[in-house]
Amino acid sequence: MLFIGLKEVAAVLTLLVSSMQLPSESEEYSRTVLTDKVFNSAEMLGRYQRYNFSPLWLKTGKGGMKNSDESVLGFIGDDYQRLRIKLLTVRPDVQRPGHYLITGKSKVGENILPFKGTFRLLHVRESKTLPKGLDGVPIPAVKMGMLLAEYELKEPVDQQNAGVFKGILRTNWYLDRKDKMQYNDINAYSDHFANNQCVGSWQSYRTKRTKRCNWGDFRIPNDGDLDQGAAEFSPAGKYGVRGWQSYQQAWLENNAAARQQEKATWWK
Repeated sequence: MLFIGLKEVAAVLTLLVSSMQLPSESEEYSRTVLTDKVFNSAEMLGRYQRYNFSPLWLKTGKGGMKNSDESVLGFIGDDYQRLRIKLLTVRPDVQRPGHYLITGKSKVGENILPFKGTFRLLHVRESKTLPKGLDGVPIPAVKMGMLLAEYELKEPVDQQNAGVFKGILRTNWYLDRKDKMQYNDINAYSDHFANNQCVGSWQSYRTKRTKRCNWGDFRIPNDGDLDQGAAEFSPAGKYGVRGWQSYQQAWLENNAAARQQEKATWWK
């Protein structure tokens, strides 16, 4: 007979309740990631929950001429309207293991709104193998894997065009030789490098209308025909009118004025 402890039962029930509240696209994305053959199937949440993942969500790394802030890319709606996201603070919730308290800002067009919310760890999986370093250089990782977390980020109820972001976050991590958790940018040189991939929705407080809403570092998950780039993210020309024109001009056409606009600290 199989005996299951009360803590394990409570954890499973909590996950089931949480999963039923997620957008369907988030659920499908989660299933796809969890069945990826590059990861061991064993659930490692209990082992890794003690690590602090906060720095991984505040660091994006650098890609070419862009700094970390220009490398966070996103869209909202089926017409791929540009969305910009900036996480300002991330800290563990000392009252609830595996939960993190989040503050940040969102920007769509000229509409900038603050948000507050939570990340909650759902799954942690280890990679089956470690990659080789570029040109044979040893990599700093002793363990590597990914985590899935549920997020809910709430904009102020009393603000115009405000709502709630909800979905699933995937973060790729590695554990270094000093037993410290790190943002996995070991393969940042590869053409399709991406991290901190968020798949979910945004729901308006006023209209209750829900829109697809995804974002991530360097690439955007499930972005249809928006991204036409091979070596790096490159928005299709037809979406320039949806907020992507300055990005196209800055990074594809080397327009100095547009690049300055892209680098502006819009969240301050």
